[in-house]
Amino acid sequence: MHPTRMTWAVVLCAALASAPAGAEDAPRTGWGVQGLPLINFNSDEGLGYGARLLLVDSGDGTQAPYRYALTAQFFQTTRGVASHRLMFDAPRFLDSPWRLGGDVSLLNDRFSPYYGLGGSTEYVPSFASCEDRTALEENPDACPGNPDFRGLRYYSFEQRTLPSVVLNVRRTLSGPWQLALGYRFRLTSVRARYGTDDLGQARDSRLVEDARAGLLSGLEGDAVGSETFRTAEVTAGLLLDTRDNEPAPVRGMFHELALRGATGVTGSAFDYWGATANLRFYHPLGHERLVAALRLFVDVMGGDVPFFLLSSLGGVEWRDGWGGLGGVYTARGILKNRLQGQVKALANGELRWRFLSVSPWQQRLDFTLVAFLDAGQAWSDLRFLDAGLPRYGGGGGLRIAWENNFILRLDYGVSPRDGTTGFYLDFNHLF
Repeated sequence: MHPTRMTWAVVLCAALASAPAGAEDAPRTGWGVQGLPLINFNSDEGLGYGARLLLVDSGDGTQAPYRYALTAQFFQTTRGVASHRLMFDAPRFLDSPWRLGGDVSLLNDRFSPYYGLGGSTEYVPSFASCEDRTALEENPDACPGNPDFRGLRYYSFEQRTLPSVVLNVRRTLSGPWQLALGYRFRLTSVRARYGTDDLGQARDSRLVEDARAGLLSGLEGDAVGSETFRTAEVTAGLLLDTRDNEPAPVRGMFHELALRGATGVTGSAFDYWGATANLRFYHPLGHERLVAALRLFVDVMGGDVPFFLLSSLGGVEWRDGWGGLGGVYTARGILKNRLQGQVKALANGELRWRFLSVSPWQQRLDFTLVAFLDAGQAWSDLRFLDAGLPRYGGGGGLRIAWENNFILRLDYGVSPRDGTTGFYLDFNHLF
Protein backbone atom coordinates (compact mmCIF):
# COMPACT_ATOMS: atom_id res chain seq x y z
CA MET A 1 0.00 0.00 0.00
CA HIS A 2 1.11 3.49 -0.74
CA PRO A 3 1.73 5.51 2.46
CA THR A 4 -1.18 7.71 3.45
CA ARG A 5 -0.84 11.37 2.57
CA MET A 6 -0.30 13.12 5.89
CA THR A 7 -2.04 16.39 6.78
CA TRP A 8 0.16 17.31 9.71
CA ALA A 9 0.89 21.03 9.93
CA VAL A 10 1.99 21.42 13.51
CA VAL A 11 4.18 18.33 13.69
CA LEU A 12 7.21 19.75 11.88
CA CYS A 13 7.82 22.64 14.27
CA ALA A 14 7.03 20.55 17.33
CA ALA A 15 9.40 17.79 16.33
CA LEU A 16 12.24 20.16 15.51
CA ALA A 17 11.83 21.97 18.79
CA SER A 18 11.93 18.76 20.82
CA ALA A 19 14.67 16.89 18.94
CA PRO A 20 17.84 16.59 21.05
CA ALA A 21 20.98 17.60 19.18
CA GLY A 22 23.22 14.67 18.33
CA ALA A 23 21.01 12.07 20.03
CA GLU A 24 20.84 8.58 18.59
CA ASP A 25 17.36 7.09 18.91
CA ALA A 26 17.33 3.52 20.17
CA PRO A 27 15.23 1.11 18.08
CA ARG A 28 11.60 1.11 19.14
CA THR A 29 10.17 -2.21 20.31
CA GLY A 30 6.72 -3.39 21.32
CA TRP A 31 3.60 -1.28 21.26
CA GLY A 32 3.54 2.50 21.35
CA VAL A 33 0.99 5.29 21.04
CA GLN A 34 1.47 8.49 19.04
CA GLY A 35 -0.85 11.44 18.63
CA LEU A 36 -0.72 13.99 15.82
CA PRO A 37 -2.67 17.20 15.20
CA LEU A 38 -3.99 17.68 11.66
CA ILE A 39 -4.22 21.03 9.89
CA ASN A 40 -4.39 21.95 6.22
CA PHE A 41 -6.05 24.51 3.94
CA ASN A 42 -7.18 24.82 0.35
CA SER A 43 -9.44 27.24 -1.47
CA ASP A 44 -12.06 24.60 -2.32
CA GLU A 45 -12.60 23.05 1.12
CA GLY A 46 -11.46 25.73 3.55
CA LEU A 47 -9.46 25.17 6.74
CA GLY A 48 -9.09 21.53 7.73
CA TYR A 49 -8.47 20.46 11.31
CA GLY A 50 -8.52 17.33 13.43
CA ALA A 51 -6.29 14.72 15.02
CA ARG A 52 -4.79 11.33 14.31
CA LEU A 53 -4.03 8.66 16.92
CA LEU A 54 -1.59 5.88 15.99
CA LEU A 55 -1.15 2.58 17.81
CA VAL A 56 2.08 1.04 16.52
CA ASP A 57 3.63 -2.37 17.14
CA SER A 58 7.35 -2.15 16.38
CA GLY A 59 7.93 -5.83 17.18
CA ASP A 60 11.54 -6.55 18.13
CA GLY A 61 12.73 -3.36 16.44
CA THR A 62 13.93 -4.99 13.22
CA GLN A 63 10.64 -4.82 11.29
CA ALA A 64 10.75 -1.56 9.34
CA PRO A 65 8.83 0.67 9.40
CA TYR A 66 6.78 -1.32 11.95
CA ARG A 67 5.05 -4.65 12.41
CA TYR A 68 1.46 -3.44 12.67
CA ALA A 69 -0.13 -0.02 12.81
CA LEU A 70 -3.68 1.01 13.69
CA THR A 71 -4.67 4.62 12.99
CA ALA A 72 -7.79 6.48 14.09
CA GLN A 73 -8.45 9.83 12.40
CA PHE A 74 -10.88 12.67 13.01
CA PHE A 75 -10.73 15.34 10.31
CA GLN A 76 -13.13 17.97 8.97
CA THR A 77 -13.05 21.35 7.27
CA THR A 78 -14.82 24.66 7.62
CA ARG A 79 -16.68 24.05 4.32
CA GLY A 80 -18.44 20.85 5.24
CA VAL A 81 -15.92 18.17 4.26
CA ALA A 82 -15.27 15.37 6.76
CA SER A 83 -12.97 12.35 6.61
CA HIS A 84 -13.11 10.16 9.72
CA ARG A 85 -11.12 6.96 9.29
CA LEU A 86 -9.94 3.81 11.04
CA MET A 87 -6.93 2.37 9.17
CA PHE A 88 -4.86 -0.79 9.59
CA ASP A 89 -1.47 -1.50 8.02
CA ALA A 90 0.69 -4.63 8.21
CA PRO A 91 3.78 -4.33 5.94
CA ARG A 92 4.55 -8.09 6.25
CA PHE A 93 1.28 -9.61 7.34
CA LEU A 94 1.86 -12.77 9.42
CA ASP A 95 5.51 -12.74 8.25
CA SER A 96 4.39 -13.20 4.64
CA PRO A 97 5.52 -11.17 1.58
CA TRP A 98 2.06 -9.54 1.44
CA ARG A 99 1.35 -6.06 2.78
CA LEU A 100 -2.22 -5.89 4.11
CA GLY A 101 -4.14 -2.66 4.58
CA GLY A 102 -7.66 -1.75 5.57
CA ASP A 103 -9.63 1.49 5.77
CA VAL A 104 -13.10 1.99 7.26
CA SER A 105 -14.29 5.57 6.77
CA LEU A 106 -17.08 8.05 7.20
CA LEU A 107 -16.85 10.60 4.39
CA ASN A 108 -19.00 13.69 4.10
CA ASP A 109 -19.01 16.37 1.42
CA ARG A 110 -21.81 18.74 2.34
CA PHE A 111 -21.35 20.92 -0.75
CA SER A 112 -19.91 18.51 -3.29
CA PRO A 113 -19.40 20.39 -6.59
CA TYR A 114 -21.05 19.39 -9.84
CA TYR A 115 -20.55 21.50 -13.00
CA GLY A 116 -21.93 19.08 -15.58
CA LEU A 117 -20.48 16.23 -17.63
CA GLY A 118 -17.59 16.38 -20.06
CA GLY A 119 -15.04 19.00 -20.95
CA SER A 120 -17.43 21.34 -22.77
CA THR A 121 -19.45 22.35 -19.70
CA GLU A 122 -19.29 26.05 -18.91
CA TYR A 123 -18.89 27.54 -15.46
CA VAL A 124 -20.68 30.86 -14.91
CA PRO A 125 -19.77 32.29 -11.46
CA SER A 126 -22.72 34.68 -11.38
CA PHE A 127 -25.16 31.76 -11.44
CA ALA A 128 -24.19 30.84 -7.86
CA SER A 129 -22.72 34.00 -6.32
CA CYS A 130 -24.43 36.57 -4.13
CA GLU A 131 -22.79 39.20 -1.95
CA ASP A 132 -25.96 39.85 0.06
CA ARG A 133 -26.36 36.64 2.11
CA THR A 134 -28.93 38.33 4.34
CA ALA A 135 -31.27 38.72 1.38
CA LEU A 136 -30.93 35.01 0.62
CA GLU A 137 -32.14 34.12 4.10
CA GLU A 138 -35.45 35.76 3.21
CA ASN A 139 -35.60 34.55 -0.41
CA PRO A 140 -32.91 32.08 -1.55
CA ASP A 141 -34.08 32.34 -5.18
CA ALA A 142 -33.24 36.01 -5.77
CA CYS A 143 -30.06 38.01 -5.24
CA PRO A 144 -30.26 41.81 -5.32
CA GLY A 145 -28.10 43.22 -8.11
CA ASN A 146 -27.49 39.85 -9.80
CA PRO A 147 -30.14 39.02 -12.43
CA ASP A 148 -28.20 35.88 -13.48
CA PHE A 149 -28.53 34.32 -10.03
CA ARG A 150 -29.90 30.76 -10.03
CA GLY A 151 -29.18 29.79 -6.42
CA LEU A 152 -26.25 29.67 -4.03
CA ARG A 153 -26.25 25.85 -4.29
CA TYR A 154 -26.71 25.70 -8.06
CA TYR A 155 -23.35 23.96 -8.55
CA SER A 156 -23.45 21.64 -5.53
CA PHE A 157 -25.14 18.65 -3.91
CA GLU A 158 -24.64 16.77 -0.65
CA GLN A 159 -23.13 13.30 -0.41
CA ARG A 160 -22.19 11.16 2.57
CA THR A 161 -20.54 7.73 2.49
CA LEU A 162 -21.06 5.54 5.55
CA PRO A 163 -19.30 3.26 5.48
CA SER A 164 -16.52 3.23 2.93
CA VAL A 165 -14.64 -0.04 3.43
CA VAL A 166 -11.39 -0.67 1.56
CA LEU A 167 -9.18 -3.77 1.79
CA ASN A 168 -5.86 -3.97 -0.07
CA VAL A 169 -3.04 -6.48 -0.36
CA ARG A 170 0.22 -5.80 -2.15
CA ARG A 171 3.47 -7.68 -2.70
CA THR A 172 6.69 -7.50 -4.67
CA LEU A 173 6.83 -9.82 -7.66
CA SER A 174 10.36 -9.34 -8.96
CA GLY A 175 12.69 -6.38 -8.60
CA PRO A 176 10.67 -3.16 -9.00
CA TRP A 177 7.48 -4.97 -10.06
CA GLN A 178 4.57 -5.20 -7.62
CA LEU A 179 1.08 -6.69 -7.60
CA ALA A 180 -1.87 -5.03 -5.83
CA LEU A 181 -5.33 -6.53 -5.19
CA GLY A 182 -8.25 -4.99 -3.38
CA TYR A 183 -11.93 -4.65 -2.58
CA ARG A 184 -13.94 -1.48 -2.00
CA PHE A 185 -17.50 -1.23 -0.61
CA ARG A 186 -19.52 1.97 -0.25
CA LEU A 187 -22.95 3.04 0.96
CA THR A 188 -23.39 6.57 -0.37
CA SER A 189 -26.31 8.83 0.51
CA VAL A 190 -27.03 11.70 -1.86
CA ARG A 191 -29.28 14.72 -1.40
CA ALA A 192 -29.76 16.71 -4.60
CA ARG A 193 -31.66 19.61 -3.00
CA TYR A 194 -30.90 21.75 0.05
CA GLY A 195 -33.32 23.02 2.64
CA THR A 196 -33.89 26.64 3.60
CA ASP A 197 -31.45 26.30 6.51
CA ASP A 198 -28.69 25.69 3.94
CA LEU A 199 -29.96 28.54 1.68
CA GLY A 200 -31.22 26.04 -0.87
CA GLN A 201 -33.14 27.42 -3.83
CA ALA A 202 -36.53 26.27 -5.12
CA ARG A 203 -35.38 26.03 -8.75
CA ASP A 204 -33.31 23.14 -10.12
CA SER A 205 -29.59 22.85 -9.54
CA ARG A 206 -27.20 21.85 -12.34
CA LEU A 207 -27.29 18.28 -11.04
CA VAL A 208 -31.10 18.12 -11.14
CA GLU A 209 -31.14 19.68 -14.62
CA ASP A 210 -28.91 16.90 -15.94
CA ALA A 211 -30.94 14.26 -14.10
CA ARG A 212 -34.15 15.55 -15.72
CA ALA A 213 -32.40 15.32 -19.10
CA GLY A 214 -31.65 11.63 -18.45
CA LEU A 215 -27.87 12.11 -18.38
CA LEU A 216 -27.19 10.62 -14.94
CA SER A 217 -27.43 7.01 -13.80
CA GLY A 218 -29.07 6.46 -10.42
CA LEU A 219 -30.77 9.84 -10.02
CA GLU A 220 -34.28 10.80 -11.09
CA GLY A 221 -35.07 14.37 -12.03
CA ASP A 222 -37.83 14.67 -9.44
CA ALA A 223 -35.65 13.44 -6.54
CA VAL A 224 -36.36 15.52 -3.45
CA GLY A 225 -35.11 13.64 -0.38
CA SER A 226 -32.00 11.63 0.34
CA GLU A 227 -31.26 8.45 -1.65
CA THR A 228 -28.74 5.74 -0.75
CA PHE A 229 -26.66 3.82 -3.30
CA ARG A 230 -24.56 0.66 -2.83
CA THR A 231 -21.39 0.06 -4.83
CA ALA A 232 -18.76 -2.64 -4.41
CA GLU A 233 -15.65 -3.10 -6.55
CA VAL A 234 -12.83 -5.59 -6.87
CA THR A 235 -9.52 -4.10 -7.99
CA ALA A 236 -6.23 -5.35 -9.41
CA GLY A 237 -3.10 -3.46 -10.35
CA LEU A 238 0.41 -3.99 -11.70
CA LEU A 239 3.05 -1.49 -10.56
CA LEU A 240 6.60 -0.59 -11.55
CA ASP A 241 8.50 1.53 -9.02
CA THR A 242 12.14 2.58 -9.59
CA ARG A 243 12.11 5.86 -7.63
CA ASP A 244 15.26 6.56 -5.64
CA ASN A 245 13.28 8.17 -2.80
CA GLU A 246 9.52 7.74 -2.61
CA PRO A 247 8.56 11.03 -0.85
CA ALA A 248 10.87 13.26 -2.95
CA PRO A 249 12.25 11.45 -6.01
CA VAL A 250 15.19 12.84 -7.98
CA ARG A 251 15.22 10.10 -10.61
CA GLY A 252 13.23 7.04 -11.50
CA MET A 253 9.68 6.11 -12.48
CA PHE A 254 6.41 5.00 -10.93
CA HIS A 255 3.90 3.40 -13.31
CA GLU A 256 0.62 1.65 -12.61
CA LEU A 257 -2.00 -0.14 -14.66
CA ALA A 258 -5.12 -0.88 -12.61
CA LEU A 259 -8.51 -2.46 -13.29
CA ARG A 260 -11.73 -2.41 -11.26
CA GLY A 261 -15.15 -3.94 -11.69
CA ALA A 262 -18.49 -4.00 -9.89
CA THR A 263 -21.43 -6.42 -10.30
CA GLY A 264 -24.12 -8.01 -8.18
CA VAL A 265 -21.65 -10.79 -7.34
CA THR A 266 -19.30 -8.28 -5.65
CA GLY A 267 -22.22 -6.78 -3.70
CA SER A 268 -22.88 -3.78 -5.94
CA ALA A 269 -26.26 -2.46 -7.05
CA PHE A 270 -24.58 -1.14 -10.24
CA ASP A 271 -22.64 -3.02 -12.92
CA TYR A 272 -19.65 -1.05 -14.19
CA TRP A 273 -15.94 -1.31 -14.84
CA GLY A 274 -12.92 0.97 -14.80
CA ALA A 275 -9.30 1.09 -15.95
CA THR A 276 -6.51 3.43 -14.85
CA ALA A 277 -3.09 4.19 -16.29
CA ASN A 278 -0.79 6.27 -14.07
CA LEU A 279 2.66 7.15 -15.44
CA ARG A 280 5.25 9.21 -13.54
CA PHE A 281 8.76 10.25 -14.52
CA TYR A 282 11.50 12.00 -12.51
CA HIS A 283 14.82 13.18 -13.96
CA PRO A 284 17.54 15.59 -12.76
CA LEU A 285 18.46 18.41 -15.15
CA GLY A 286 22.24 18.63 -14.96
CA HIS A 287 22.23 18.63 -11.14
CA GLU A 288 20.27 16.80 -8.47
CA ARG A 289 19.01 20.12 -7.12
CA LEU A 290 16.99 20.70 -10.30
CA VAL A 291 14.43 17.99 -11.09
CA ALA A 292 11.82 17.70 -13.84
CA ALA A 293 8.73 15.67 -12.85
CA LEU A 294 5.87 14.54 -15.07
CA ARG A 295 2.62 12.68 -14.34
CA LEU A 296 0.23 11.36 -17.03
CA PHE A 297 -3.03 9.94 -15.74
CA VAL A 298 -5.93 8.41 -17.71
CA ASP A 299 -9.05 6.88 -16.16
CA VAL A 300 -11.83 5.18 -18.16
CA MET A 301 -15.17 3.84 -16.88
CA GLY A 302 -17.98 2.00 -18.63
CA GLY A 303 -21.30 0.34 -17.94
CA ASP A 304 -23.92 1.60 -15.50
CA VAL A 305 -21.71 4.08 -13.64
CA PRO A 306 -23.56 5.90 -10.81
CA PHE A 307 -23.32 9.65 -11.26
CA PHE A 308 -21.49 10.34 -7.97
CA LEU A 309 -18.55 8.18 -9.13
CA LEU A 310 -18.02 10.13 -12.35
CA SER A 311 -15.46 12.33 -10.59
CA SER A 312 -13.60 9.39 -9.04
CA LEU A 313 -10.26 7.92 -10.11
CA GLY A 314 -8.74 4.47 -9.68
CA GLY A 315 -5.39 3.05 -8.64
CA VAL A 316 -3.68 2.10 -5.40
CA GLU A 317 -2.87 5.65 -4.35
CA TRP A 318 -6.32 7.20 -4.66
CA ARG A 319 -8.45 7.43 -1.54
CA ASP A 320 -12.19 7.89 -1.33
CA GLY A 321 -12.93 11.53 -0.63
CA TRP A 322 -10.00 12.99 -2.57
CA GLY A 323 -12.18 14.16 -5.44
CA GLY A 324 -11.50 14.16 -9.17
CA LEU A 325 -10.02 16.48 -11.79
CA GLY A 326 -9.51 19.93 -10.33
CA GLY A 327 -8.29 20.89 -6.90
CA VAL A 328 -5.61 20.09 -4.36
CA TYR A 329 -4.69 16.56 -5.57
CA THR A 330 -4.99 16.89 -9.35
CA ALA A 331 -5.14 20.29 -11.07
CA ARG A 332 -4.28 23.40 -9.10
CA GLY A 333 -6.13 26.62 -9.91
CA ILE A 334 -9.00 24.62 -11.41
CA LEU A 335 -12.08 24.21 -9.21
CA LYS A 336 -12.50 20.95 -7.31
CA ASN A 337 -14.21 18.24 -9.41
CA ARG A 338 -14.49 20.70 -12.28
CA LEU A 339 -14.21 17.91 -14.89
CA GLN A 340 -16.38 14.80 -14.60
CA GLY A 341 -17.28 11.96 -16.94
CA GLN A 342 -16.64 8.34 -17.80
CA VAL A 343 -13.28 9.28 -19.37
CA LYS A 344 -10.79 11.59 -17.67
CA ALA A 345 -7.24 12.58 -18.62
CA LEU A 346 -4.74 14.53 -16.53
CA ALA A 347 -1.21 15.84 -17.09
CA ASN A 348 1.00 17.46 -14.43
CA GLY A 349 4.43 18.92 -15.10
CA GLU A 350 6.70 20.35 -12.41
CA LEU A 351 10.16 21.91 -12.33
CA ARG A 352 11.60 21.58 -8.81
CA TRP A 353 14.64 23.63 -7.72
CA ARG A 354 16.09 22.86 -4.29
CA PHE A 355 17.71 26.21 -3.63
CA LEU A 356 18.58 25.94 0.07
CA SER A 357 19.54 23.20 2.53
CA VAL A 358 20.20 23.85 6.23
CA SER A 359 20.65 21.67 9.33
CA PRO A 360 19.33 23.33 12.51
CA TRP A 361 19.65 21.08 15.60
CA GLN A 362 21.21 18.48 13.27
CA GLN A 363 17.86 18.14 11.48
CA ARG A 364 18.09 18.62 7.72
CA LEU A 365 15.68 21.06 6.06
CA ASP A 366 15.45 21.46 2.29
CA PHE A 367 13.66 24.38 0.60
CA THR A 368 12.45 23.85 -2.96
CA LEU A 369 10.77 26.23 -5.40
CA VAL A 370 8.31 24.68 -7.84
CA ALA A 371 6.86 25.89 -11.15
CA PHE A 372 3.98 23.80 -12.45
CA LEU A 373 1.50 23.38 -15.28
CA ASP A 374 -1.56 21.14 -14.83
CA ALA A 375 -4.05 20.23 -17.56
CA GLY A 376 -7.12 18.03 -17.63
CA GLN A 377 -9.98 16.96 -19.87
CA ALA A 378 -13.11 14.82 -19.46
CA TRP A 379 -15.59 13.16 -21.79
CA SER A 380 -19.16 12.27 -20.82
CA ASP A 381 -18.91 8.69 -22.11
CA LEU A 382 -16.92 6.39 -24.35
CA ARG A 383 -18.23 7.99 -27.54
CA PHE A 384 -15.89 11.00 -27.02
CA LEU A 385 -18.43 13.43 -28.45
CA ASP A 386 -17.71 16.31 -26.07
CA ALA A 387 -16.25 19.41 -27.65
CA GLY A 388 -13.94 21.92 -26.02
CA LEU A 389 -10.27 22.31 -25.26
CA PRO A 390 -8.63 20.94 -22.09
CA ARG A 391 -8.60 23.17 -19.05
CA TYR A 392 -5.26 24.06 -17.57
CA GLY A 393 -3.82 25.77 -14.53
CA GLY A 394 -0.36 27.10 -13.90
CA GLY A 395 1.49 28.58 -10.98
CA GLY A 396 4.23 28.10 -8.44
CA GLY A 397 4.88 26.90 -4.95
CA LEU A 398 7.28 26.11 -2.16
CA ARG A 399 8.26 22.79 -0.57
CA ILE A 400 9.85 22.50 2.86
CA ALA A 401 11.22 18.99 3.44
CA TRP A 402 12.36 17.67 6.80
CA GLU A 403 14.96 14.89 6.50
CA ASN A 404 13.82 14.43 2.87
CA ASN A 405 10.71 12.66 4.13
CA PHE A 406 8.18 14.98 5.75
CA ILE A 407 7.23 17.57 3.10
CA LEU A 408 5.15 20.71 3.56
CA ARG A 409 3.52 21.88 0.30
CA LEU A 410 2.33 25.40 -0.54
CA ASP A 411 0.95 26.06 -4.03
CA TYR A 412 -0.87 28.87 -5.82
CA GLY A 413 -2.48 28.17 -9.17
CA VAL A 414 -4.43 30.14 -11.79
CA SER A 415 -6.82 28.74 -14.43
CA PRO A 416 -7.19 31.36 -17.20
CA ARG A 417 -10.08 29.72 -19.05
CA ASP A 418 -12.46 29.67 -16.07
CA GLY A 419 -10.88 32.67 -14.38
CA THR A 420 -10.41 30.78 -11.10
CA THR A 421 -7.51 30.59 -8.66
CA GLY A 422 -6.55 28.33 -5.79
CA PHE A 423 -4.23 28.33 -2.77
CA TYR A 424 -3.21 25.02 -1.23
CA LEU A 425 -1.44 24.19 2.03
CA ASP A 426 -0.98 20.45 2.23
CA PHE A 427 1.67 17.77 2.61
CA ASN A 428 3.85 15.70 0.29
CA HIS A 429 4.49 16.43 -3.35
CA LEU A 430 1.44 16.36 -5.60
CA PHE A 431 3.00 13.28 -7.23
